[in-house]
Amino acid sequence: MKEISSKDNQWVKLACALKTKKGRQEQRRVLIEGVRIISDAAVHGIQDVTCFISSKGLQRNGVDILQKKGKQLGWRFFFVTDSVYDKLKDTQNSQGIAAILPFFEYSAADVVQPSDRRLVLYLQAIQDPGNLGTIIRTAAAGNVAAILLSPDSVDLYNDKTMRSAMGALFKIPVVQHVELADVLHFCKVSGRHLFGTSPYGKISYADMEYSRPIVLAFGNEGNGLTDDFLQSCDELISIPMCRNTESLNLSMSVGIVIYKAWEIQAFREDRND
Repeated sequence: MKEISSKDNQWVKLACALKTKKGRQEQRRVLIEGVRIISDAAVHGIQDVTCFISSKGLQRNGVDILQKKGKQLGWRFFFVTDSVYDKLKDTQNSQGIAAILPFFEYSAADVVQPSDRRLVLYLQAIQDPGNLGTIIRTAAAGNVAAILLSPDSVDLYNDKTMRSAMGALFKIPVVQHVELADVLHFCKVSGRHLFGTSPYGKISYADMEYSRPIVLAFGNEGNGLTDDFLQSCDELISIPMCRNTESLNLSMSVGIVIYKAWEIQAFREDRND
């Protein structure tokens, strides 16, 4: 493993540039930290990866296995001095291992096959990176086929989003820059119904018919879905709440509905077996 001792090394400069959204967009790459998430990248066969390991990182459990798997995938590994890693790290209690990964870029047509009846999630103008990461993690656990993300949402590769997602970005495809027109086209060609969520929806999420192929849309934390989007939906659903209570956190709302959809879909599949 080659050693990097200079903060002016080209790989170090590239990694530091990825700490900004502009740098990530220009390079189409993202910098991540931590043994677990980097190991998840290796398990899922992500290629074209550059990994930096400090003396602290070498002492972590699982690093030997990670190196072996990474080398099989053609990853580049560098040992970096503590002073160099201090420049790379983005957290106070760093594990001493970081990696540069390529962007995960998909299109809806590529990731959702016509025969796949699982739920597809659409997120419009999501602003909180922690919310987005938690939703991605929940969607991966809740058998969602894919997530469609509007252009005005928070950066998918924000460090807080990546940490909150806990490696789920390797398990569920997230299609970015999806406009309303793109959603409507996708629904038309895939035979899906478009359900929007709103406090004014007349149907409870618990009473919806989820056995049909669906795109389920959630809007901005403060304002919900736009009027144009709501008017384009086939159905509007709501989550009943007690009076005089504050609205639910967005990621909590998403979790409630996608697990109800999965429950109903799984029940239907069990009856058909």
